[in-house]
Order: sequence, then C-alpha cells, then structure tokens
Amino acid sequence: MDRATFACSTAFFRDHSNSSQGAFCLPGGHVDFIEKVESFTYSDFFRDYLIPNHPCIFSAKFTEDWGSRRNWVTWDGKPDFDHLLQKFGEALVPVANCDVKEYNSNPKEQLPFKEYVKYWKEYIKNGYRSSKGCLYLKDWHLSRWISCLDLILRGFNCSASLLGVGFTSTSSLRRRTPFHADVFRSYSWSANICGRKKWLLYPAGQEEYLKDRHGNLPFDVTAPNLQDKSVYPRYNQSQPPVEIVQEAGEIVFIPSGWHHQVYNL
Repeated sequence: MDRATFACSTAFFRDHSNSSQGAFCLPGGHVDFIEKVESFTYSDFFRDYLIPNHPCIFSAKFTEDWGSRRNWVTWDGKPDFDHLLQKFGEALVPVANCDVKEYNSNPKEQLPFKEYVKYWKEYIKNGYRSSKGCLYLKDWHLSRWISCLDLILRGFNCSASLLGVGFTSTSSLRRRTPFHADVFRSYSWSANICGRKKWLLYPAGQEEYLKDRHGNLPFDVTAPNLQDKSVYPRYNQSQPPVEIVQEAGEIVFIPSGWHHQVYNL
C-alpha cells in the first residue's frame, strides 16, 4: 500500500468511528464501472471501494485472458458441455433445488458433474421444465478437485477457481438466489464466464428494515407481502435496492455486509 492510500484509509476509519451516520447510500444507486485494466491499480481499488465498502463492476477486459473464458464457452457464448465433461465429468458437485425452500435456503445434494450436465441438457430440451425441479450447481470449490498448479497449467484462472464455480441451467427470472449476505459477512467477487445476471443490492444495515416482526429476513425482496405492515413493519423505511446487470466477462465486487438477491438472466 502506498503512503497516500494508507493516509486515506487511516483518515476514513478515524472519521467513521466518530460518525453517527446510519447506513451508507450510493447517490442515485450509481455503481462505478471500471473499464481499463492498465489505468486501475490496487491502491485505487483499496482507497475507492474496499475501504469505504462500495460496490463496483470490472469490465470484461479484466478477464479476457482467463483460460476459463476461452475454454469453457462455445463461439456463440454458451457453456461448452463437451469440454467441461472432459475436464470435470467425474467430479462430485453440490446442486441446489431452486424450486424448494428450506430454512430460507434451498436443499442441496451431491451429484457427479456428468449427471448434472445430462440433467441440464434435458432441462433445456424440455423448455426449462423438469420433474426434478430447477437444479442449480452452486458453491463448487473447484480447487478441491484440481490443484492450483494444475489449474494454471491447464489455462484456468486460479484465483477465480478458489471462489467456487456456479452454473445455471435456465433463462427464467424466477431462477434466483434467496436474499442473503455472504458467509462471515466477507467481501465477494463474482465473475461471469458466460451469461448475464441481475443483482439487487442493499447497503450494510438496510437489511434491518427488511426483517419481519419476528426478525427474519425475506426469502424474496420483490415479494408483494413485504408491503404488509403487520408482517414487515419497517419495510417502508428501507432504501430502494441498487440494481446491476452483469454481462459476460464482467466481475462484480460485493462489499462486506451488503445483502443481495441475484437473478440468472
């Protein structure tokens, strides 16, 4: 960290500890888009986004040399099933059923990746319907299956793989994550290898206004019943969510404690 960045972060935390302000709000819901790799440094990120806990979007230029973007995707921007099966067919992967709600989440099971791809192809062929429900490959820690060294040698991006890999199997807007914040309120990075996502983001602290009278968060922040004051008494005090549409190749930085809901477009 350079001296200027260190001074900025020190001043921020000093001022923040003396502040009585509430939850942070982005003006007009604006989220910065970082276009150029060569003109953006870690110090810029640390000073402007990490320290003040602001979200941002990195352009597809930041991922254009990733092996996963070259090798996992067909020429027309679809997942390359043949390549993925060749590399990962025998891997056991965690799969969530998005059509079933269980303790404000979705039930999971372990499946061989080749079985999931078979399901995926059939699901698309049947018009995005299946008696098994909408199964979502979620939180697959790829580095547990293949070492970091192997990932580098095979042309994959090691740092991305350590975050876990998610695949989606449908274009319907109802295929989404429940409203949540990440484990341990950590910072998170989400890179789209292919496809598009819509994000609804709430700054840290805003989730308090979205809880029901029992202190529980909603499963879906767009549900009409949030307007019922007898169930969600503080909903009208909440800010509107910050909305992001993430394109293929782009990376979204989600700050600590920001609750969010994500749709696969």
